[in-house]
Amino acid sequence: MRIIVRSLLFVIACTTNAVAEDNAKPLVQEKPASQIKLTLGEEHVIVRGIRPEEQLWGPYQFPRPYRLGDRFVVSVHVKNDDISNYGAKALWFESRDQGQTWKEIDDSVAQECGLLLPNGDRVYLPPESGIDVSDYKTTPWNKYTPAYDFSKQAEEGVLPIPDGMTFWMGGTTINAFNADRLPPSLSKKEWTLFRIPAGETKPVLEHAQVNWPYLTRVVHVSRKGKKVLKSIFPRGNPKLGPDGAIWVSVFSGEGHLNPENGQYSPYYSAEIFRSEDNGRTFKRRAHLEYEADGHEFPYKSGGFSDSDFEFMPDGSIVWFLRSTWYSSTGKEWDPMYMTRSTDGGRTWSKPIKFDDVGILPRLCQLDNGVTLLCYARPGTFVRAALNDSGTKWTEPLVVMTPSDRSALANKPVADPTFHDWDGSCNNPEIIPLDKNSALIFYSDFYYPDETGVKRKTILCRKITVERVER
Repeated sequence: MRIIVRSLLFVIACTTNAVAEDNAKPLVQEKPASQIKLTLGEEHVIVRGIRPEEQLWGPYQFPRPYRLGDRFVVSVHVKNDDISNYGAKALWFESRDQGQTWKEIDDSVAQECGLLLPNGDRVYLPPESGIDVSDYKTTPWNKYTPAYDFSKQAEEGVLPIPDGMTFWMGGTTINAFNADRLPPSLSKKEWTLFRIPAGETKPVLEHAQVNWPYLTRVVHVSRKGKKVLKSIFPRGNPKLGPDGAIWVSVFSGEGHLNPENGQYSPYYSAEIFRSEDNGRTFKRRAHLEYEADGHEFPYKSGGFSDSDFEFMPDGSIVWFLRSTWYSSTGKEWDPMYMTRSTDGGRTWSKPIKFDDVGILPRLCQLDNGVTLLCYARPGTFVRAALNDSGTKWTEPLVVMTPSDRSALANKPVADPTFHDWDGSCNNPEIIPLDKNSALIFYSDFYYPDETGVKRKTILCRKITVERVER
């Protein structure tokens, strides 16, 4: 029997896990840790999609919410989960009553969802699909001799010998290239950007130049020989820093060249970029290698990929990092790590394990000063920072159980796969609602429609936060 919890109250005291500070100390003497009370509101349906037995993974997943004045909009991915579809047309929905009811709207709203800058411009970095390069000639491996010149740029229509290779489960081969070695049309270091200039309503297409030393671009080669060059758009949510610059988190390709020494690594690396000229150019501010050691950082890992950061009240920055990647390890869950910077993102403490799980960490800060973090897989969780430095956090507030949910399916299977077992895409997002609350967005593959049929459903819930000073 499925039990839907409509309202749940959590009172969380500060007897919670503390994060080691390493070399990153608070910049100012902070107040004692607070007590936090979180109230989880009822579920509100954004859209009900297909039945999970029609296609368990891919369509009706990955919600991306935005606030536009007094309304909220959210995009929903409805294609296969594939690098060729990252920029595919999504479904868009709008709420004008604080997330309680939603209606479908035209996808042209996407370009309005950019970050509002101090100069009045609004800039939007859209997701981009990979480029099919199946027609490009591949340099034969027998041309790889001591005389092969890895500093030479390839001609148009030709892919050079890779700088590194990784093999994925399912037969996909990842060929990694220093972008400077690719043909000119594929070596550009730029992000697509739509700008709505201050006082105007029509977006203007631009290409932001990205200063990315040792940018590594990867080509996915399928078992059947199809070759797709993965896009490099930033998957993080752009934010305005205290310095007025645009900050955004990015991660490298599936395997990359370490900018410190040019050595190939099969792991993802995490990056943060800044723009001081309102999005016309971006420069790398931070780079984090996954330093596999078999202990704190297991060899069987995806490295640091999806990530998010937040500017804390004490002047520091916290940065949370996903490490699991099924295609390269066969595991759907792995630790989430955390690091801090006290010098404006120039240097970072050694990442430490924050939790045993953590897909797509997302942070937001409310006007009451409380910083919230959501993450998932298995389950979906929210935590609140208990102090201004982000070194102490509440225990997880459970939005979706991490236990086996496969019995909730329309047709339960005797031997469930992980996503049968989990019943969600586990890619949550969280954004502020008002001074003391936020909205969390997530998927539930087993949510019933009006007739009781379970459908892949996108939901949102209000999380109310109260900070009680000692």
